[in-house]
Amino acid sequence: MNKSSRKYSTGALTADQHAQQDQLYCQNHQYDYLIIGTGMAALSASSLLANAGYRICMLEAHDIPGGYAHTFKMNDFSFCAQVHYIWGCAPGEPIYELLKRLGLHNEITFELLNPEGYDQVILPDGKRIKIPYGYSHLIDHIDQEFPGQRKNLEQFFAILENLHREMGQIPEKIRWWHYITDGYKFINLVKYRNKTLQDVFDLCHLSKEAQAVLSANSGDLMSPPEELSIIAYTGLFGGYNKGAYYPTKHFKFLIDRLAQFITDHAGCHIYYETTVTKISTAGDVVTKVETEDGKVFTAKNFLCNMDPQKAATIMGPGKFPKRQANALHYEYTPSAMMIYLGIKGIDLRDFGFGNHNTWHLEQWDLNQTWKEAKANCFEKPWIFMSTPTLHTAEPGMTPEGCQILEVGTVANYSFFKDLHDNDAKEYRNQKRLLADSLLEIVQKKHIPNLMEHIALKVVGTPTTNLDFCFAPLGNSYGSLMTPKNMGIDRLKADTPWNNFFWCNASSGYASIYGTALTGAKLYSQLTGDHFLKN
Repeated sequence: MNKSSRKYSTGALTADQHAQQDQLYCQNHQYDYLIIGTGMAALSASSLLANAGYRICMLEAHDIPGGYAHTFKMNDFSFCAQVHYIWGCAPGEPIYELLKRLGLHNEITFELLNPEGYDQVILPDGKRIKIPYGYSHLIDHIDQEFPGQRKNLEQFFAILENLHREMGQIPEKIRWWHYITDGYKFINLVKYRNKTLQDVFDLCHLSKEAQAVLSANSGDLMSPPEELSIIAYTGLFGGYNKGAYYPTKHFKFLIDRLAQFITDHAGCHIYYETTVTKISTAGDVVTKVETEDGKVFTAKNFLCNMDPQKAATIMGPGKFPKRQANALHYEYTPSAMMIYLGIKGIDLRDFGFGNHNTWHLEQWDLNQTWKEAKANCFEKPWIFMSTPTLHTAEPGMTPEGCQILEVGTVANYSFFKDLHDNDAKEYRNQKRLLADSLLEIVQKKHIPNLMEHIALKVVGTPTTNLDFCFAPLGNSYGSLMTPKNMGIDRLKADTPWNNFFWCNASSGYASIYGTALTGAKLYSQLTGDHFLKN
C-alpha cells in the first residue's frame, strides 16, 4: 500500500519523513524482532518486547499505527476507525496489567461506561432495554419489560457463567496430558464447543424479545446468532459484563502512546508506508522480508500481524503442512459500513445518548436482519450508534461545542468492491443511498432534524477497510467466529518456521481486548515471562 493507492489519506508521510526513514534504513540496524503491521496485537507484543530490552522493527503499510484502532482526522474532527469500547481494564485484569508492566497504567487510563447500561437496545416496539453490569440485573431489566422469561434467562446465564469460568482455566499452552489430567475441568466447554448462540437460545426456550436483547450487539463480533459460536459470545458478553471502558484520552492516545513507547527504546523503530511484499524462507527459518519500495529487512525473529491468509499467499501456500494449511482456510467475518458524523448545534444527551452505546433494531429476528443485509436489503437493518465525545470529558476530537456520532451496520463487500472497481460513479451513489437510509432512520427514531446539525460527514465502506487496513474482503474481525473456527484446530501463533509467528486476531481473538491479549500471550511464549494471570 503506497501513498498513491489511498485516495483520501489524511496523514500521508511527507517527502522529509520518507527521507528520514531512508536514512534510518541505511544505518543497517540489527533487530531481534521484526513485526509486520502495527495493529493492536503487534503493538502489545512489541511494546512488551521493547520493554524487555529487545530491538524491535515494525513495518506498517499505512501512514499511522493501530490497524482498525487508528484515528484519522478530517477537518477539525478526529474519528477512531472502527473501535468503540473495550473490557479487561480494571486492576488485576489483562489490559491494566499489560499497561502496568510497561509503566503506563497511570498514563493510559479508562472511563467506565454507564453502569446502568453500557449498551442500550432499542427494540422494534420502541422499548429501550439497558444492558447493565451483572447478569442478575439484566434479567431484571428484561423480565420487567417482557415478563415470564426469568427462569429461562437464569438457565441461559448459568451456561454463560460456567463457560466463562472454564475458559479462564484453560492453560496458556495445551499439552496432550491436559486432556487426561484436567479434562474434568472443561465439561461445559466440551459440551457446548459445537453450539451456536442460537442453539443455546433454543435450548433455553428464550422468547423473541429476550433473544433480540441478547443478540442486539451481534455487530461486536459481526455474526448473527445462528452462526456465532457460543464460546465467542461468552468471551465478549462475559468480558463486558465485568466492565465496559473507553480510554480517558480516546483511542488515539492509547495507540500513539504505545507506538511512542516502542520507538523511545534504543534500537527500536517503526517504518510507515512500508508494505511487505515478500517473505523469504530457508529451511526452518524466515531469513528476510522485502518491501514494495525495494528495502530488505532482516531479524532474528519475525512476528506477522498481517492477515495470515494474505501472508501465506506471499510466502507460498505449498510451504505449509496440512494441519496448518487447513487452519489457514478460515472464512472471514463480514464487513461494515461506518458513518462518521461531526455534530454541531445540539447536545446528543438531549436525545437519549450518553456514556453508552446504542443498538437499534428494526425487526425482532436478527438472523433475518443479517440475511437481508447480505442481500443489500436495508429496509429493516440493525444500526449501531456510538458517541465517543460523551464517553470522556477529554477534549481534542472536535471543535469547541461539537460532538461526534458514529453510525454503523453490516455491509456486503462484494457488492461495493464490484462497483468500486467497475463503476466509480455508481459506487459513490450506492454509498450515499445506504448512508442516507440509515441516517433517515436515526433522524426519524432518535434525533429530529439531525441532517441540519451535521457539520461533517465521512462514510466508509468495506472497500475503505481494505484500502486503509489491508483487511481481506474488508473483514471486521479476522476469521469468522463460528464453532468450527473456535475449536482446538483454530490457527495458533506457531508456524512451520521456528522464528516466525502469527500475531493477529485470526491467530488469537478479535476485539481490542482479544488482540492485546494475543500479543501479550505471544510475548510470554517467546520470553517465558508469564506476567498475566491465566
